[in-house]
Amino acid sequence: MILKLQKVWLKINPRWTAKINKNYYSLKKRSRNLLLLSIVVILSISISATAITSYKIVKGLLLDSLKEQALLKTRQGQDDIDNWLAIRKTEIKTLANSVVVRSLDWSVMEPYLQSEVKRLQPFLLIAFAIPDGSLINTQGGAPNVKDREFFQRSMAGDTVAADPIIGRTSNQLQIQISSPIPAERGTKPAGVLMGGIPINRVVEVISNLHQGKDSYAFALNSQGVPIAHPNTELIGTPEKAAKSFLNSRNPRLVEISQKMVAKRTNIELVQLDGKWSYVAYTPLREANWSVALIVPKENIESPLQALNLLAAVLGGLLVVGLIGAWRQVQLYEQIRDRAFVSSQQAQQLSKTLKELQNTQAQLIHTEKMSSLGQLVAGVAHEINNPANFIHANLNHASVYSQDILDLLKLYQQTYPNPTPEISDRAQDLDIEFLAEDLPKLMASMQVGTKRIRQIVLSLRNFSRLDEADMKFVDINEGLDNTLMILNHRLTATPNQPEIHILKKYGDLPLVECYAGQLNQVFMNVLVNAIDAVEESFLLKNEGQIRIQTELTDEKQVIIQISDNGIGMSEEVKQRVFDYMFTTKPVGKGIGLGMAIAYQIVVDKHRGTIEIDSIPGCGTEFTICIPSTSKK
Repeated sequence: MILKLQKVWLKINPRWTAKINKNYYSLKKRSRNLLLLSIVVILSISISATAITSYKIVKGLLLDSLKEQALLKTRQGQDDIDNWLAIRKTEIKTLANSVVVRSLDWSVMEPYLQSEVKRLQPFLLIAFAIPDGSLINTQGGAPNVKDREFFQRSMAGDTVAADPIIGRTSNQLQIQISSPIPAERGTKPAGVLMGGIPINRVVEVISNLHQGKDSYAFALNSQGVPIAHPNTELIGTPEKAAKSFLNSRNPRLVEISQKMVAKRTNIELVQLDGKWSYVAYTPLREANWSVALIVPKENIESPLQALNLLAAVLGGLLVVGLIGAWRQVQLYEQIRDRAFVSSQQAQQLSKTLKELQNTQAQLIHTEKMSSLGQLVAGVAHEINNPANFIHANLNHASVYSQDILDLLKLYQQTYPNPTPEISDRAQDLDIEFLAEDLPKLMASMQVGTKRIRQIVLSLRNFSRLDEADMKFVDINEGLDNTLMILNHRLTATPNQPEIHILKKYGDLPLVECYAGQLNQVFMNVLVNAIDAVEESFLLKNEGQIRIQTELTDEKQVIIQISDNGIGMSEEVKQRVFDYMFTTKPVGKGIGLGMAIAYQIVVDKHRGTIEIDSIPGCGTEFTICIPSTSKK
C-alpha cells in the first residue's frame, strides 16, 4: 500500500523524480570513479614495487657476476704462482731424496748439485745444511742458517717455500725452497737441502694482474708485509724492515690484511686512499702468502650504467602511464582497457624477469665452465709435462741401476776378498739391502707416475671442452672421472674420517648426451652429497655415498646418487632446484648448482631429476635421461 502511494506521488511530481535520479546516478558515478581510482592506485603501486624489486634483483645478479670475474682473475694469478712454486718444491724434494744427497758427503754432492743448478734454470744456488745450522752452498758460501725460517720448518719435516729474504751469500732477494733430507735411521732429518730462486716470477705475475684502468695487485707474506707491490718502497724482508699492512692507519686495510693473513678468500668494497675500490683476495696453497687485486669501483660497476639508464626509462614510462591513467579515469572503457594493458605489462615484465634470471644463470654457468676448462687445461698441462719426463726417465734409471747392481755382483764374484776399508764401507751402506730395495723403489715410482697420468686423463675426460655437440659417451666412466677429481675430499684427514664410495654400475650402452654438461651435473650432486656427509660427522663417524646406474626396458638410463648425510627438511626439498636458493653459508654457495643441474637434465636432455630425503638419515638424487637423443 505504501509503495503504491509512493509511485502515485512520484508521477504527480516529475521534477522531484528527475532530481532523485540525477543524485542517484551522480552518486553511482562517484562511487565507480572512486573504485576505478583505487584500482589504478593499487595496480600502480604493485607495478612500481615489482619494477623496483626486479631492478634490484637483476642489478644484484649482474654485480655478483662482475665481482666473481675479478675474484676469478685473482685466483688465476694465485694458481700461476702456486703451480710455479709446486714445481720448484718437487725439484728440491726429489734432490733431497736422491742417493747422492743422502750420502751427506759434500765432496760427492757438490759436482752433482752444480750440474743441477745449471739444469734447473730458476735456481741461483743449492745448499746443504746439517742439523746445527751450518751450511755450505754451490757458490762457496758457508753461513749459519739456524735462525732462518726455512731451515727450522724443514728440520721439522716440511718441504716449504719460505718468505722472501736476502741471501747471505748471493745478497739477492730470493725465495728459499727447502726440504728435509731423510736419515738412514730414526725420524729426525739428517739435514736440509735448500734452493734459492729469485722472486722475479712472483713480481711478474703480480705486475700483470690487473682489471681495467688504475687497478693493481700485491702479495703479502705471513706477517702482512708486502713481498710484491707496485710501490717498491712498501716491500720488506727480514733484512729490510717494512711496515706491515696489519699496522696501517686505514682500519679497512687492516681488516682486509688480517683476513688475507688468515688465508681467507673474498671480494669486498672498501675505501682506500679516499677512493672506493673492490679488493679481491685469495691465499696461496704452496706458501703462507696471499694475493690481492685492487679494482676501482667504476671498473666493476660501469656495465651497470646501461641497467640504470633502462631503469630510468622504465620509471619515466611508468610515470607517464600513471598520468594518462589519472586523466582518463572518468572514462570507464578506457580505464578498463588501460587496466587490462597494465596487467599485460605486469605479466610481460614478470616473464622478462624470469627470462633474465635464466639467461643470467646460463651466463654464470658458461663463465664457470670456461674458467674450469682453462684451469683443467692448465693443471693437466703443468702436471703432464713433468710426469711424462719422470715416467720416461724412470725406465732408463731402472736399467742403469740394474746394470750397476749387476756390475757390483760381478765385482763381488771376481774379487771375493775385498780390502777392510771396502768391507766396512759395504757394511755401512748395507749393499744387500740396497740391491733388494732399489728395484722396488723404482717400481713404486713408476706406479706413482702412472697414477699421475691417470689423473691427468681423468681431468681431460671430465672437462670435454671440445665436445659442444651431443656425442655417445660412457656414463660410468664420467662418474669415475668425477670421483677421481673429488678424491681429495673423500680421503681421510686428521679432522674427519674417510667417506666411503659404494659403486654398483650397470651394463650401460654408450649414451648420447652433452658429456661436459652431464659431468657438471654429477659434480654438483656429488659436492652437495659430500657437504651433507661432512656436516653429519658431528653426530656420527661413518660417511657413505652410494652410486648406482642401470638401463630400463624403455631405454632410459637411471643414475642414483645417495648419501647418509644430514638430509633435508620438506621445505628445503621443495626449493632445492630453485634459482639462487641455498642453505650454505655466504661464500660457499650462491644457489646456482642444483638449478643449473635441473636445467641441464630437464631442458637439455629431456630427462628428469628427482630427490628423496629424510632429515638425519640422508638424501637420494635420481637422474633419468634417454639413452639416445629425442631429436
